[in-house]
Amino acid sequence: MGIKLVSQPFIENAVKTSGLEDFGGDTFKQGLEVLINSLNNDLDLAEGTAGYFQQMITQILVNRLQVTQLIKDHPEIKGEEIKAPIIIVGLPRTGTTITQTLMALDPLSRFLRNFESAGAVCPPPPLLPHMPDPRIQSSYDAMEGLFSMAPELRGINGINFMALGTAECQNLMAHEFIHAGWSAGSSLFSHGNWLGDCDMTKAYEWHKRLLQVFQWKLPNEYWVLKAPIHLFGLESLLKTYPDARIIFTHRDPFEAMVSGVSLVSRWTQLTTGQVNIPAIANWYPALWVKGLERALEVRKKLREEQVFDVFHTDLSQYPIVSMKKIYEHFDIPFSRTVQKRMQVWLWDNPRSKFGSHLCNASELGIDPDLEKERFGFYLNRL
Repeated sequence: MGIKLVSQPFIENAVKTSGLEDFGGDTFKQGLEVLINSLNNDLDLAEGTAGYFQQMITQILVNRLQVTQLIKDHPEIKGEEIKAPIIIVGLPRTGTTITQTLMALDPLSRFLRNFESAGAVCPPPPLLPHMPDPRIQSSYDAMEGLFSMAPELRGINGINFMALGTAECQNLMAHEFIHAGWSAGSSLFSHGNWLGDCDMTKAYEWHKRLLQVFQWKLPNEYWVLKAPIHLFGLESLLKTYPDARIIFTHRDPFEAMVSGVSLVSRWTQLTTGQVNIPAIANWYPALWVKGLERALEVRKKLREEQVFDVFHTDLSQYPIVSMKKIYEHFDIPFSRTVQKRMQVWLWDNPRSKFGSHLCNASELGIDPDLEKERFGFYLNRL
């Protein structure tokens, strides 16, 4: 019999830790209950896994309390305009990260960094801080600690896990306990299924609220953001950011699912020690089919100039050409400086730098014919 968690002590502890009481609404409680129920019922919850989620949940609740108070103290934050953000969406393992990473090299862009979006988010540093942000080292140490326990994960995640690297903006939606990384990283199937069907309106309100906080003291011309979870919430995202510019990444879904199931299996082994590969191979593709179907329906309504398609094969073989096409489509200047920065980064960070990610469909129990049938609606559009 594993450890069992309940939600109220987390709320009480966050209030005690922060000395604050206003969470900016209680809409987070539904997602918190779903997450805790998933931890209690989908896993035989051991001390290590429970400790990780206890720390993470408490930090998120403290973030909400502190951000709510910060905005009360500085109401001008609400006036920050999030103008025409670039938001990269697509199935996991289709090139969302490398697209964001290259675009984030543009001095005019603003992006979320892992250290500022995963831990304490408030308050933001001044424009010219007098010392390095102390969160950088703690973030670096945490990520290196993970890789020391499971070195093969560096080859899977690579640039996803650098303290100063680009972060998925679902870290902001996590303040409503909407985050696909938890279900994928620990095989929390029921939480993942809830994500596939829940109303994400409030999550995007927090997404915007936190972008305003970050932009308040560290502004730039436009945001470059990414998260595959937006496939499920694209309609709500566009209501929040009507002028958003969408980059849609594409890859053979069979290849994406093989890579994704391998990722989920290896992370689950690390975080829980209770990996069930056949169950993952059945659950994971079915979940992302739902998200992709939903996003493609929304995509039909977008103006041509509002969306651009990028293909994984092009990104892999011709990354600079792919970037130029994105910039041209959205009428963003592609300067020699930007191009050189991208080229230098690619020279300094070859894919092999992060290790290899070897995965075999048959060993994972993934049937190519089944995936072809599942994703037939998508393959017919490519």
